[in-house]
Amino acid sequence: MPLPNLSFTVLDTETTGFIPRTNRVIEFASLRIEEGKIVDRFEELIAIPKNDVPPVIQVLTRIRPEALAGKPIFEECKKQILEKIGADTMIVGQNVSFDIKMLKGEGMDLSDRPWIDTSMLASLVFPELASYSLSYVSTVLT
Repeated sequence: MPLPNLSFTVLDTETTGFIPRTNRVIEFASLRIEEGKIVDRFEELIAIPKNDVPPVIQVLTRIRPEALAGKPIFEECKKQILEKIGADTMIVGQNVSFDIKMLKGEGMDLSDRPWIDTSMLASLVFPELASYSLSYVSTVLT
């Protein structure tokens, strides 16, 4: 089924943990979709104080402290991230409410923007699935 002619931005973050303002965003990635086509891709690693990435997060994200050396801090790339998200699009992502909360912790409030959580959507459309993790849903649907 073709996508309606909607503009939306798919986004994802990698973080040092789960608590906004305590834990930090260390990677931001987005895809801008217009009329069913990818029109922009963006990915940025983001430096944090002392590039202190906990070992468990290094395993989960494969982001090592040395990869953050020389990268911009969040405040330095905030304007570019906002431009990539766009002011006129819906936000889409897997467990995207987490990303929105973590971005708010970095000083970027997107809480008034419309968003769609793909894991929630999958649970509504495919209630019989054993899991709604991105890897499981994408495996089952391909």
